[in-house]
Amino acid sequence: MAHYKSFIHVERLEESKFNIPAFLNNMVFVFSKLDGTNFCAWADNDGNIHCGSRKREISEKQDNAQSFLYFTTEKEYAGLREWLAENPQYILYGEWLHGMRGAKQTGTIKGYEKPGLWVIDVFDTETGKYVPYPQYREWLEPLYDQVEPPLYIVDHPTYKDIQEMVENHFNLPEDVLGEGIVIKNYDYIDQWGHYQVAKIVNAESKVGKGRIKTKVPLQEVEKTIIDAYVTDADCEKAKQKVCVKFNLEEFEVNSKTMGFYLNALYQDLIEEELWTIVKKLKNPTINFGLLRQGLFLKGRQYLGLG
Repeated sequence: MAHYKSFIHVERLEESKFNIPAFLNNMVFVFSKLDGTNFCAWADNDGNIHCGSRKREISEKQDNAQSFLYFTTEKEYAGLREWLAENPQYILYGEWLHGMRGAKQTGTIKGYEKPGLWVIDVFDTETGKYVPYPQYREWLEPLYDQVEPPLYIVDHPTYKDIQEMVENHFNLPEDVLGEGIVIKNYDYIDQWGHYQVAKIVNAESKVGKGRIKTKVPLQEVEKTIIDAYVTDADCEKAKQKVCVKFNLEEFEVNSKTMGFYLNALYQDLIEEELWTIVKKLKNPTINFGLLRQGLFLKGRQYLGLG
């Protein structure tokens, strides 16, 4: 029987902890990186449906952008619910864009043409492996029409080949650029025995475009980190976390929300990017007090608070 399991952490391809030539030395599936909120669903042995966000199980009382409410009640998800109840060993992962019944979409990109849930992966708890796309597509496409297809399926691509695939408009108007790409090699296992998934984000995130310095004076380290790894998208996602935490339709500025927002920004930077920063900047000496201070300033500026 499945149970809550957070989705695998997706590493930046250029800064990854794994061997890039080995990672690309196979059939590679390249997907658009959707900009919503992470979602998962599974069933217990009695057929009851459970749902989760990136870090916790959610419920009717503790929902995440109404994803639990809609997934467990809406007719369009009935096929997925039935499939999970019949196959309790699987966890279904998706990106929840919301925008249901006229509600606001989640994330920083608001122009997705088809909102709601997009299925992005399936995990088999019996084998401990993610199911390859061709297999779960065969299972789920007859039941649900938003199983995210790959942009490209490429045999033994080069790193340059992958870089040229970053800009895409999947599920978006032609004048709106997607967040980037996610790259999967379902047969790849790193030197520590772990399955890995990679990503490359577009130029807005300033990563992979040669815009971050690799050698900087000590007094510039903290600023370099903030400029390169804390984007408007990161600030917006921290805002979304506040709205979910405090059940707000719109972000409100007060001592409680601001404290949570700024600390969420700092926590995400440390948890998601510290290894990349250490590797890219050649083991820099970081003044974390200054880093936190500068990050809080940028977070406030994003809200127009100076």
